[in-house]
Amino acid sequence: MLLGYLFDASSFIKALKLGKPEVLIDNFIQWLTIYEVVNALWREVYLLKFASTEKVLQLVDIVTDVVKYMKILSISNIEKEVLKISIELGLTAYDTSYIVLAQKHRLTLVTEDKKLMNKAQKHINVTSLDTLLNHHQSN
Repeated sequence: MLLGYLFDASSFIKALKLGKPEVLIDNFIQWLTIYEVVNALWREVYLLKFASTEKVLQLVDIVTDVVKYMKILSISNIEKEVLKISIELGLTAYDTSYIVLAQKHRLTLVTEDKKLMNKAQKHINVTSLDTLLNHHQSN
């Protein structure tokens, strides 16, 4: 039985952009996700010029609030397994950590990363945010 959803940074950010932070509540992230989300927001302001500093600072406040209601997972003590599967799948250790954590905690991975999704579905349940939101609307 699956026990919830593990969001990667791509789906976490998409949930914020869609104004759907509630989908994240009571679900899971890994601890590096917070840094990746903040880095993506920096990228939107500094490199891409897609957003204002004020807008992304507001989003960081939302991130901080939402994360208080999420469970944060660590890859501590599963590093060897992450590396082994990373080599097997040809994915970065970072991406593979989501697969291993989802397996270990019986979670469905939520990602917008097509390469990760395709490789992960051989090992775990994986979905996109749009599919998850559509599923919740139909229930």
